[in-house]
Amino acid sequence: MAVELIKTACPLDCWDCCGMIAHVEDGRLIKVEGDPDHPITQGTLCGKGRKLVDRYHHEERVLEPLKKVDGEWQPISWEQAFQEIAAQMQAARAQYGATAVMHHYDYGSSGLLKVLEQRFFNLFGGFTDTVGSICWGAGLEAQKYDFGYAKSHHPDDLAAHTDLFVIWGRNVSVTNMHMMPYLKAAMKRGAELVIIDPLKTDLSDKAVKQLQPRPGSDGALALGIARHLLDRGLVDEAFVQEHAVGYEQFAAYVQEWTVERAAEVTGVEAEDIRWLAEQYGSGRAAATILGLGMQRYANGGNTIRLIDAVVAMSGNVGRPGGGVQYGNQVHKFDYATLMADDKPKQYRAFTKVTEADEMLAVQDTEEPVKVLFVTRSNPVGQLPDTNKTLQAYATVDTVVVLDMFMHDTGVIADYFLPCTTVFEEEDIMYSSMWHSYMTYVNRVVEPRGNTKPDWAILQGLARELGFGHEFGEGDSVHQWMEVALKPLEEQMGISREKLQREGIVQAHEESVAWSNYQFGTPSGKYEFYSTVAEQDGASALPVYEEPVESPYRDKERAERYPYHLLTIHPRRSLNSQYYHVLQMPDRPVVEISPLIARETGLRDGDLTRVYNDRGEILGTIKVTDGQHKRTIKIEEGWWGIKGTMLNTLTSNRRSDLGIGSTQYDCLVNLAKV
Repeated sequence: MAVELIKTACPLDCWDCCGMIAHVEDGRLIKVEGDPDHPITQGTLCGKGRKLVDRYHHEERVLEPLKKVDGEWQPISWEQAFQEIAAQMQAARAQYGATAVMHHYDYGSSGLLKVLEQRFFNLFGGFTDTVGSICWGAGLEAQKYDFGYAKSHHPDDLAAHTDLFVIWGRNVSVTNMHMMPYLKAAMKRGAELVIIDPLKTDLSDKAVKQLQPRPGSDGALALGIARHLLDRGLVDEAFVQEHAVGYEQFAAYVQEWTVERAAEVTGVEAEDIRWLAEQYGSGRAAATILGLGMQRYANGGNTIRLIDAVVAMSGNVGRPGGGVQYGNQVHKFDYATLMADDKPKQYRAFTKVTEADEMLAVQDTEEPVKVLFVTRSNPVGQLPDTNKTLQAYATVDTVVVLDMFMHDTGVIADYFLPCTTVFEEEDIMYSSMWHSYMTYVNRVVEPRGNTKPDWAILQGLARELGFGHEFGEGDSVHQWMEVALKPLEEQMGISREKLQREGIVQAHEESVAWSNYQFGTPSGKYEFYSTVAEQDGASALPVYEEPVESPYRDKERAERYPYHLLTIHPRRSLNSQYYHVLQMPDRPVVEISPLIARETGLRDGDLTRVYNDRGEILGTIKVTDGQHKRTIKIEEGWWGIKGTMLNTLTSNRRSDLGIGSTQYDCLVNLAKV
């Protein structure tokens, strides 16, 4: 039988949101490849995208609803699952109010229609929501204060106009591989590359210079650059006077710093700080490409604000080839209607990072959490301070997990409801991190076993709870899409029919972010001084404070735990989604510098204990040249049920701007086993 080629898109929560073509033979998915018609990803697909097929077929995939009875999983029908879970929800609401039902979610599986989860809980009459992000929340808040929201240049603009790329904390070839052709095109015509990262990246050898600040001190580096811009008269006065507010106050704060102070705090040579400031102030177009790591500290939001300020001061906002590339929140869907936000409801919000503390604080009150839903995430594996998460979840009467695999969170659930993969669904895929293209997701194959799309699971529960009609009956996918796309249809003529017909459509056509200097802030200008930040209880100006776990802030702790731990994104997996698919070693690789090797006496291949007062793990030592001398690198994404709970080491403190994680703000020690 002939192989049928069906267009779809990758659901993984990364920068690129690749177009894919699924190959189907006799109703069976046999492989995927990149879609050459996608304007950005242009037919290439990373290993994680290709292995989506392995996840679809994997023998450990759960294919029927399960209920835990006396500690053992038993298959049940969907009808039984819907009836019993709905009864638990109704009982909790009747006794304690709707906020006794809590929803934890993230973006492990993306798609426009995944937000129907919010519609379900709003129509239920309310819930306890989880807000913020363990991924990039502090940085989004920062750019909200500075610009109004995060917005990036089209990569074609960078390829054509950028003279200097400052890649600050992003390993582009691993987490944003489709940026590489644009970088290469720019470098071919003479653009230069600077890397700022405590770790060696794949592009380090291509850079004219790499600066390696002490982890968590990037904001101090930005202040040193800003001071040199001031001292040398390299500030773009036209921009800061005509298109910004609060510059004078920020400049006064910068005067409290010197380049030498920044060098002492960061460990970067003063001459290198001055050199980079000269590059920013040279008049050449400098594009700053930010990663997520530097905002995963207690000072993370202000770090992003300080970097934004350097870009603004140097005249690189709103110009071709410039900008700060962090996120790209330009898809203007009608989320409010899709999610039924206007419905009267009881509402309570916990921050994802600290939800365990917040849950434990209410469990003995009149407003406890009695039913917990977990969707699109593995919080036991991915949230910081694993032991505290387990403690909090153990206090909940009923835990319901919607997923494909029995991961660390699944094993502690009371009900496991198996959902479909992207190949068994119809949806719209887009990225809020980089480019502005939307891709129509066609259903490729029928659902395996007795699995259902997330929306169909919620639809069954809604029917049992008495609001099935209002949620949407039958296959309402097209109707929901049309609701969400209404603003884009009115403004740009992008209807559901057009998107489905053309497959890929650009949702925002501005190639240079903020080129009209009309910002999304209350003043309509770039805000060095943010009244919104002030109203939120944060500093109106971007300021530098030391990370909480720092030798400059807590010397006693640093003496016990002298090394910085960075639990970075894995090269072959998206967080914890591929652990069971990949052939992983028994324990993680612990990469250390030669200095740490000398201080600890550890050698390549040694079994080591990585520990602090929160927890410990075992790993295998690898001595690595090129990374910050007092920094340990471990790739995250391990499963505790397979032997390693990496986040037992990390803290669940919030970032400075309230909704981000501080998982890189972590000191540890090593001991040979």
